[in-house]
Amino acid sequence: MREPPLVIANPVTGATLAEITPASPGEVAAAIERGRLGQASWSKLGFRARARLLRRFAGRLLRDDELLATLMAENGKPRYEAEAIELFYTCELTRFLTGRRGRRALRDDVRRPFIFAHKRARVVRHPHGVVGVIGPWNWPLLNNYADCVAPLCAGNAVVLKPSPLTPLTSLRVAELWKEEDLPDGVFQVLPGGQAVGEALVEQADMIFFTGSQSAGRAVARRCGERLVPCVLELGGKSPFVVLRDADLASAARAAVWGSFANSGQVCIRPERVLVEEPAADAFVKLCTAEMKRLRQGPSQGVQDVDDGATVDVGAMTWAPQVERIEAQIADALAKGARLLAGGKRRHDLPGMFFEPTLLDRVTADMAIAREETFGPVMAVQRVASAEEAVAIANGLGLGLSGAVFAGDAARGREIARSIETGSLCINDVLVNYFCVEAPLGGVKGSGLGVRHGPEGLQQFCWVETIVEDAPILGLVSRTVSRLLGFPYQTRVLRLLRRLMRLLY
Repeated sequence: MREPPLVIANPVTGATLAEITPASPGEVAAAIERGRLGQASWSKLGFRARARLLRRFAGRLLRDDELLATLMAENGKPRYEAEAIELFYTCELTRFLTGRRGRRALRDDVRRPFIFAHKRARVVRHPHGVVGVIGPWNWPLLNNYADCVAPLCAGNAVVLKPSPLTPLTSLRVAELWKEEDLPDGVFQVLPGGQAVGEALVEQADMIFFTGSQSAGRAVARRCGERLVPCVLELGGKSPFVVLRDADLASAARAAVWGSFANSGQVCIRPERVLVEEPAADAFVKLCTAEMKRLRQGPSQGVQDVDDGATVDVGAMTWAPQVERIEAQIADALAKGARLLAGGKRRHDLPGMFFEPTLLDRVTADMAIAREETFGPVMAVQRVASAEEAVAIANGLGLGLSGAVFAGDAARGREIARSIETGSLCINDVLVNYFCVEAPLGGVKGSGLGVRHGPEGLQQFCWVETIVEDAPILGLVSRTVSRLLGFPYQTRVLRLLRRLMRLLY
């Protein structure tokens, strides 16, 4: 049965942008079949040819004003974040994956066994087939099409299911793919909700999911039952640790940007700002001053190129998320937190704008200290020591990202290594997401697998090892096989026994 139509609204104005018909179960099955047909020829193109096409397509995205306008309209973000974060990241990721490091990550790896020196083991990587990518609503390009680049680069076909809140950006990317006359069936977009996602999980050869922990666990269960691989990014409660000897002005600037970029709808944002008590008053004062400079409101669109940096904080995308933030703030205030800035919706603006909010003296019993906020709220929790900050950081069973600000570099690295998280910055924030050469992923309840780096590319392949005779030394292969095989010989056993004692 087909899901009801998706009504896509502009979070800035509340106006309806489009009404989209979700894919039916039959259309999901047909898309998987088209993907299998297209993937066979796509894989045979070879890495260099695929890389050339993907780089060309990234250039096409860069030139398309309609894509940028669509992204801003359905997501509510300022042009700066649409262009200088989402589009920039997509192009930078494509550059890395299609470059020399990407080619090396996927090429055959010939290994030389130690004992069986007359053999060579060739490790060959094959694409899984059709990868289902299920994307979130907070980054309609960065966590949707951009997450398709690695599996495509590795030779897979991709079926992308964007969030039912923000499918228009992905559908525009699919239109551009066709306009560029790129291979049919290799990249497809299926709009829809939970039913489409479940059908994709049921039929794809691999799943790349970004979203909530509850949905991610359901994906992992079904993939486990089917014995197909999955990559999961399930969010977190990232710590932002400020030590007493840190450059507090720098830490405050980073905390404000990390907390309010994309209206706080960022998976690796500072969800818990843990400040050593001797530095807390000065840090909070600096954050308050920094927040006064923030400009919030609707962006004017893409027609005027000078408009790009006139807005800092845009609208929120999803109404239930606004209600969640309000509930967390109310709970914190009832339990003794101090509201230093913001705290409510902007009723003077159309759409879903929420004031950048600063809470001080947050404590562990508050919901905002334990549950992901995912909105424009900075929650400052004072700690007696760095060791207490580490204990709090590691105490929720999550580990996606984090940051440590310290004046002493060695001390900063020591604290960073103590925090159980997939990726972390020292004296900076969020930039780890743009360091595409290195893996980024969650540990514990924050997910499985990684994006970025050679590791993020290789995971979209299954591995085959082919053992064959080595040049020259392979001439003794038959002799060795006769010695080691049936019938077993006492003299060979004695020889192996001596060898083991000598080596081990």
